[in-house]
Amino acid sequence: MQEGKIRFNTVFDSDNVLSDTEIVELKEWSKAFQKNGLTPEVEGNYTGNLSFRSKDGFIITASAMKDKENLTDDCFVYVKHYDAANNTFNVEGKKKPSSESIMHQLIYDATKDVNAVFHGHNNTIVATAKELKLPITEKEYESGTVELAKEVLKVLEGNRVIVLRNHGFVTLGENMKEAGELALATLQKAKMERARQNSGMSC
Repeated sequence: MQEGKIRFNTVFDSDNVLSDTEIVELKEWSKAFQKNGLTPEVEGNYTGNLSFRSKDGFIITASAMKDKENLTDDCFVYVKHYDAANNTFNVEGKKKPSSESIMHQLIYDATKDVNAVFHGHNNTIVATAKELKLPITEKEYESGTVELAKEVLKVLEGNRVIVLRNHGFVTLGENMKEAGELALATLQKAKMERARQNSGMSC
């Protein structure tokens, strides 16, 4: 797994620090993801990205976070608009949005009942996805690409947990609580499956 690269353009409509009351909840889920090993550190930054639908766009964790347990308000970005033709996001905030913002955007565009998209990385979940009968993207693409985002859409079909081949996972929910609890439940099932596999391999 490599640290994601930003593969889109960003236009800052303002540098206002967000004050959405739901950011408090997103901070708590960011902390929970890090504590449970769902946003591991790679090349000095913590991976993964969490967002919720807001106004006409969504609020997402910023890119290149050194820590996800003690986030301040300016660690979140309001993504207002995405121009696919020019691959450009219009945002408000002080930092660039997560490198996986395109994936979040396409998921929100494709769904009406999804109001939270949580993307994390965990080797146990990825390794046991087949046994857990989780939908897995067919092809593997580099992080942050439009191609990766479109692969997720191919297996969306009402699924709430999707594994990105050799990459990570996405959980979706009508709210942040649903997306977050689903991620933790999936992690627990993956750990149990790994333990079952290991016990079966013992002499």
